[in-house]
Amino acid sequence: MGLQNPAHTDGNGVTGRLEKLVAQSPAPEVTAHRLDRLREDPVARDIIDRLSPDALTGLVRIIGTSRFLYHALCRHPDSITLIGQPFDPEAPTHDEINNIADLRRYKYRELLKITWMDLADVCGYEEILSALSHLADIVIRNAGRLAGSSKVSVANRPLNEQLVLFALGKLGAYELNYSSDVDLIFVCANLDGDAGLQLQEAAVNYIRRFTRLLEEQTEEGFLYRVDLKLRPWGKSGPLALTVNDTEQYYEASTEAWERFAWLRARRVDGPDNIGTELLDRLKPFVFRRTLSAQDLQRFLRIKTDMADARTRQGCWNVKVGDGGIRDIEFFVQILQLINGARFPVLRGTGTLTALDALVLCGLMEGDEQQQIRDSYLFLRRLENRLQIMDERQTQDLPEDTGERLFLARSLGFTGTSDEETLARFENTLHAHRQTARQYFERIRLEENQFV
Repeated sequence: MGLQNPAHTDGNGVTGRLEKLVAQSPAPEVTAHRLDRLREDPVARDIIDRLSPDALTGLVRIIGTSRFLYHALCRHPDSITLIGQPFDPEAPTHDEINNIADLRRYKYRELLKITWMDLADVCGYEEILSALSHLADIVIRNAGRLAGSSKVSVANRPLNEQLVLFALGKLGAYELNYSSDVDLIFVCANLDGDAGLQLQEAAVNYIRRFTRLLEEQTEEGFLYRVDLKLRPWGKSGPLALTVNDTEQYYEASTEAWERFAWLRARRVDGPDNIGTELLDRLKPFVFRRTLSAQDLQRFLRIKTDMADARTRQGCWNVKVGDGGIRDIEFFVQILQLINGARFPVLRGTGTLTALDALVLCGLMEGDEQQQIRDSYLFLRRLENRLQIMDERQTQDLPEDTGERLFLARSLGFTGTSDEETLARFENTLHAHRQTARQYFERIRLEENQFV
């Protein structure tokens, strides 16, 4: 718990610690102003005066780094007591989440805990990415329940027993950001005739309700932005296809990017048997036993398109820029797609787990794995620092020196001067970008083989 016995604290002691903590924050003047405003509330002031030293440190780091969480604490000062508590991956009971407002409050309470874990550096960064993903899983399942997935029946069976939800992208990989779209695809059970048409109609109506609940913006915030465009035929395709129709679509597909997409697919909600059946059916599409020259050329085309897109960018983007996150992910996923048919251990959805598997299969040296892992996690921390400020989906590194200095300090970089702090950050970033670029450039064709 973040609170300690009030008999063991005094106002002067807390004030002295706060002054030191504020001075160490990324932007001391901003942090001091936010802290003063927060302490104007008598409930907040009483809680802050009784916080343990670790929780007090966490509070200052949170309000000094995240504007949107600072505002959330101003609205709900009792949430300050959560600082110092780790994220609980156990889902709340249905009694705790009676409506969508309850679910929003739950999301931001747990996000506060995860942010404390992140800024206090109490665990490996892969645990932060995993916690953000598990939180999204819990929220999505509860949103599905609130959208009425169990209250609609088709052919005498509830919809939630006939509709499965897959997560792709970073959520599918258990590597979600603080502020990211969730890539989702819905698939229906196979039903013939009128029952099949009724199931698809019920599914479409449900998906629209579900999406509205997740995306609705209120004073309390929102749940998640939903991206359904990865489904067959994209925006123009049905919101849900049957298992059979989905399989037939991908059997005919020549789109390499769709294999990359399903590489990171996992079931999030709905019947496990339908989810497992479809994933098993799609394995031959994702992990082909033999790769034609056309397959390899399609993979290489994606790399070329990525490189071409960078020439049109302004400021550097930590996700898709030269030496960014996507370079590492593409390198790892290429190795998974090429070797996954031979080595089932390579069929995992996550970048970090795939790196471990590549070493086990003898496809990567241990020192290479560690180098890539370190660079990937640094870039993911950087991406999340950009997003944690305002819960905005941004990956652009600011060009303003003051903003970059704030970012560097929020990541723990220090120096005897602002210039030295910034230089240490820039040098570290340059080294990790070089690593990402180095492995991305290793993807090339020689005699119709990747080397």
